[in-house]
Amino acid sequence: MKNTFGIFLSFIFITCSLQGQIAQNNISSFDDISFFVNVNNPKYNNAEGTKYLNDNFTPSKINELEKLYPIRFDLVDNIMEFKENDQEIMGLSPTRDYRIVLTDDSNQIFVSNTIINESGDLQRLFLEEIKVTQAYSLYKRERIKFVPAKPAKSSYEPEVPAVFKKMNDSYYVDYVDDGIDYLLQIPKNKKKIKTFFGNHGPEVLKFAKKEGLKFDIQENLIAILNYYVEKR
Repeated sequence: MKNTFGIFLSFIFITCSLQGQIAQNNISSFDDISFFVNVNNPKYNNAEGTKYLNDNFTPSKINELEKLYPIRFDLVDNIMEFKENDQEIMGLSPTRDYRIVLTDDSNQIFVSNTIINESGDLQRLFLEEIKVTQAYSLYKRERIKFVPAKPAKSSYEPEVPAVFKKMNDSYYVDYVDDGIDYLLQIPKNKKKIKTFFGNHGPEVLKFAKKEGLKFDIQENLIAILNYYVEKR
């Protein structure tokens, strides 16, 4: 009888433990990777323009979560804002691994990945996934810069208001077989482009010139990369 009762208690304990682990896993799958977003940051008060890729929230799929969450992309602070309910706006940081698929007509896909920034440091960012092949993956970074207001230097000069300024897009590539844990930014300078493609640099530049392809046009860049990976 004691053994039977002991087995019963063990069963209850194991069952409760498993339920607790399942509940904990459900929590850690989403709740602990989000944070509250201060959408009323006084720093940006009265600034002209927008810091968002799209001001409206778009229903999106986040990783493998079944529920769709309304998402909008803050390009200035590189934060994915989402609505957990009608009142709260939360944020996702690119320090975690995310794959976010917008379910509108754009079908845009954003992933968190690692780049080397202008200072030569590794940085995690949300980037748009443009093209994925067996040889390489191409990503785009759209940027908006916040330019603070400039007070008038004299009574003859008006104050220059703060503005969100659209910057040029940057493109990053990840070659499948290069063994590097970060994305490489594709340069825009002709001399740096030649070096970027190594021994095939002159050949790639010749191909681009012959075909009238530009390195800052997305479709052209895909054609150039396809040519390059065939020659590697």
